[in-house]
Amino acid sequence: MEISVRQPARPDGAGVPAPIATSGLGGLARGGAPLWLPLPFLLTGVVGAALFGALAPFVASQALLAPGFPHVLALVHIVTLGWLTMTIMGASLQLAPVILVSPLRAARLAPAQYPVYLVGVTLLVTGFWLMNIPLLITGGSLVLLAVAHYVVILSVTIARATTRPLTARYLAAALVYLCVVVSLGFTAALNFQFGFLGAGVERLLLAHITAGVVGWLTCMLIGVSYTLTRMFALVHDHTDHLGRRVFLLLNVGVAGLATGFGFGWVWLQALGGLALVTAVWLFAYDYRRMLRARKRKPLDVTQRHAITAVVYLVITVTAGVAVALLGGGGEPVLVALGLAALVGWLGQSALGYLYKIVPFLIWQSRYGPLVGRQRVPLMRDLIHQRAAWLSFWLINGALPLALACALLNWAIPLEIVMAPLGAGLVIAAANIAGVMVPRAPAANPA
Repeated sequence: MEISVRQPARPDGAGVPAPIATSGLGGLARGGAPLWLPLPFLLTGVVGAALFGALAPFVASQALLAPGFPHVLALVHIVTLGWLTMTIMGASLQLAPVILVSPLRAARLAPAQYPVYLVGVTLLVTGFWLMNIPLLITGGSLVLLAVAHYVVILSVTIARATTRPLTARYLAAALVYLCVVVSLGFTAALNFQFGFLGAGVERLLLAHITAGVVGWLTCMLIGVSYTLTRMFALVHDHTDHLGRRVFLLLNVGVAGLATGFGFGWVWLQALGGLALVTAVWLFAYDYRRMLRARKRKPLDVTQRHAITAVVYLVITVTAGVAVALLGGGGEPVLVALGLAALVGWLGQSALGYLYKIVPFLIWQSRYGPLVGRQRVPLMRDLIHQRAAWLSFWLINGALPLALACALLNWAIPLEIVMAPLGAGLVIAAANIAGVMVPRAPAANPA
């Protein structure tokens, strides 16, 4: 079964289909999956962000005592599976046909993918919260099943695509890491019951975190950034030569670190860490080049989130590799690195892009057919701009304070500063989900 899409014009030299790279949000209209496929993932993802924001002030101090506490593990998986992976699945199902100039393939069971994944994540998170082994194994099995189908859909779509832009390389690599992540995670869940890993469980968890946070999530977001930044900021004249180098270094780094952690090979950890740090610094430089070449000069809240996220990416990876290779720090450093990576880099990137993607999809479906027949609201009016900026400043005002409290091992102050951070995430999630509420038509210009 195929989900048909209209074919964009030929690709340009930058590796992104020309209309997509230069026509702003209009590029999203040149194909893509039907609305019912990506939208549930995207909306559930913002619910995951809000749930994390609501729970974080109560759980953060537990992480300083032991990151392996059940409630801490539940919160981490709310972020990684319920917020970030849920969001990326929905966004990639919408964007893959557009950037690959190809319909989604092997999508016969696509309607079942979302409910299976949602139930699996819910059971898995509940299993961690209650430390219930049967729930962990059942939820992990359902997540594994849903992920396998998602990987099949996108893998076959990539394999049969007529164009191979730069983002497709990152997408393909990220899918490999996703398979590794869920396999290692399922192995860890089984180990809770049977204890067959022994002392090797710590090495497996380090490889699991590396493949998940850096391999799956970071590789995917960097790759998508090369398409979405060009699309949203109207970047015309940016080539892929640095992006290809970033791709190579990033994958050498992830493979080296994950394998080095898994087998305890320090020399491979050092090689992978050096490649990974070089990759993120080079990406930050290339991202700056994209922004300098943009035709849409004002920086909106999406771009502000993205810029701030890239800063956190560079800081987190550099500091994380240093800690991994040199040792030291303990739980406070791990908590600080986790917050910086999951909220500062990955979370902000996801929220920023959703401020564009969700309003466009809803506007195109609900109001697009009415254009020229009656007055309709402007797409920018679907998002409350003041609320978007308020959430931006709440998140980025509180997050540095939270990192400082974590590093200093201050439990009570950490709980206090996590409150405005959580409020910022809840406001952002409500703002994005509120796009579903019908809006009044735009006022006639004066």
